[in-house]
Amino acid sequence: MEGYAVRHLVASAEGVQPGLGVLVGGLLSLVSELGGADAGGLTFDEIEQQVIVRGREVLRTALQQVLDVRAAGERRLAHVSGADGVVRTRAERGHARTVVSWFGPVVVRRMAYRTVGAGNLYPADGVLNLPVRRYSWQIQRAVVMYALAGSYEQAQLWLQAATGVSVGKQQLEQIVAGAARDAPGFCPVQPEAARPGLPLVISVDGKGVAMRPEALRAETARKARGRTRAFRSRLGTGQKAGHTRIAEVGVVFDVQPAPVARVPEQILGRGPGQARPAGPVALNRWYTAEITASRAQTIAKVFDQAERRDPGHDRPWIALADGDLHQIGVIRAEAAKRGITITILVDFIHVLEYLWKAAWCFHPSGDRAAEDWVTTQGLAILHGQAAEVITTIEALATTHPPSPGREHAKIIHRTLGYLRAKQPYLDYPTALASGWPIATGVIEGACRHLVADRMAITGARWSLPGAQAMLWIRAIHASGDLPTYWTHHIRQEHHRNHLSHYQTNLALAA
Repeated sequence: MEGYAVRHLVASAEGVQPGLGVLVGGLLSLVSELGGADAGGLTFDEIEQQVIVRGREVLRTALQQVLDVRAAGERRLAHVSGADGVVRTRAERGHARTVVSWFGPVVVRRMAYRTVGAGNLYPADGVLNLPVRRYSWQIQRAVVMYALAGSYEQAQLWLQAATGVSVGKQQLEQIVAGAARDAPGFCPVQPEAARPGLPLVISVDGKGVAMRPEALRAETARKARGRTRAFRSRLGTGQKAGHTRIAEVGVVFDVQPAPVARVPEQILGRGPGQARPAGPVALNRWYTAEITASRAQTIAKVFDQAERRDPGHDRPWIALADGDLHQIGVIRAEAAKRGITITILVDFIHVLEYLWKAAWCFHPSGDRAAEDWVTTQGLAILHGQAAEVITTIEALATTHPPSPGREHAKIIHRTLGYLRAKQPYLDYPTALASGWPIATGVIEGACRHLVADRMAITGARWSLPGAQAMLWIRAIHASGDLPTYWTHHIRQEHHRNHLSHYQTNLALAA
């Protein structure tokens, strides 16, 4: 574009709005330089890079211009009274603070309302809902999203690539911790069930997280201190590092039952070419993950969410468990306390694993007959004949007794103990006839994608606040509630950082 035309457009922009000339000039200069004859050798990639970097500066200038116009038009308020009851009688213009925006740092100028012996108040900060940290809400939201997906080092690189803004690792951790501040009191909107009366399922499981030494539970830390290492440079056989703390993960979901009642032979031992039957479908999943709370507190939180979906206890309630008797006891106690009738089912996959262990006590290694034996016993359990399976294993142990104290004797003892203890929770015939799930795949998947995929990044060692903040945010994100939560969080921050500093909200409303 010819120099005269450029100067004319810049002068016109200045006439309309002081300061716009710089912005228009920057845009025209960018187009002129990259599109001119002297830039004819630039590749598309080089042009795009230039537009990203220089365009970001143009947009930063535009944002700064908006803030400057807002500052120039700020009106003096007649009465500004703090939450301390002190009226700020003097107003001073020109007080400034820097906020790092998506496009780079900008300066926010606003009036300070002052009086002797009391802190300054800035009503314009409340109108703008400026964050306490120097990073804008858009930057902080991006930090949370990037930190959910990868390590803090990766989040740092992704943020800088997207915005040009560099944020230190410790600051990233602080932003995530601050973002999770309102997670404990957050109640998402309840989903609409596909139809009334759908079964309601709860499930809880634990997953270890590598922690810093000071973040371990007292008993774990005590055992770790008392453990004698067999070698200086490595752990001995069966030894553990002792640096994990269990994160308890809970899930609540509605179940769309299987369209047709399944029979045990469709679950186990299907013939060649026999298709897997359509099973139940988990709907409207809600997750929680706690590393600071006890298992009982986490289970109570899961029951709270389930009761929000079914306050009248009108729907069938099912609890899927991995067989931990303490966990089952806590679930039963919580249900009894709330007057809820609940059906507890032990994960059938866990039952099969015990049957496989027992099978190798009675079959040579690699014998394919072991698979047939497991299928036969598994089908019997699915048909509600767990007692008969126990009798079968006892008879085999009598007929082919393992050597006392050897591994096979211990396996048989554990398998029989497991099946006897879990018999009240193996009512698979009712579950299959009702179209209910009989496996804990949903909660096990949650432990993987909520905990292991992010918390078990190589070399990661977590502080307790850092781990809990990440787990809360990941659980909210997995539940599909992160956009709603972020709006709730910003609203809470507005109250904490601004509204709560004033005796009334009239100043900010004005």
